[in-house]
Amino acid sequence: MNKVGKYAQREDMDELQLMNMVFELAERDRMLMWLQGYIDTVIEKMPTFAKSILQERKVKWEDTKEYVRAQIADIGTQEEFIEAAKKTRKEFALFIKENYPQFQSLLFRYYDGHLNELDLRKFVYHRRFGQKKYMT
Repeated sequence: MNKVGKYAQREDMDELQLMNMVFELAERDRMLMWLQGYIDTVIEKMPTFAKSILQERKVKWEDTKEYVRAQIADIGTQEEFIEAAKKTRKEFALFIKENYPQFQSLLFRYYDGHLNELDLRKFVYHRRFGQKKYMT
């Protein structure tokens, strides 16, 4: 949690100071608050007139996350994916690496039945800021 999140949780925090701290953050840090799950706390504590700044971004990030989820679900229902999933793990891995390299981490989690919200958020974050192409 960064200093904005810690400040928002304090009892003696000032709304205007919190707003200034959020304004000073880079987009990457704002998205990191969303990734780590404490953006709602920060939005709740901000002044009413400034809440829309983070709410609009959060909606955009959530929409992107849902779009990625829909893409993964669509791939998961394709006949060739289902056929590849019936093969050995190694053949399936080669199929994924060849056909869907950008989604390979998510597709393996989907295949194993362990795909969750945090995985999707990490994927959206890393896709946006490019440090890592794939989830770790």
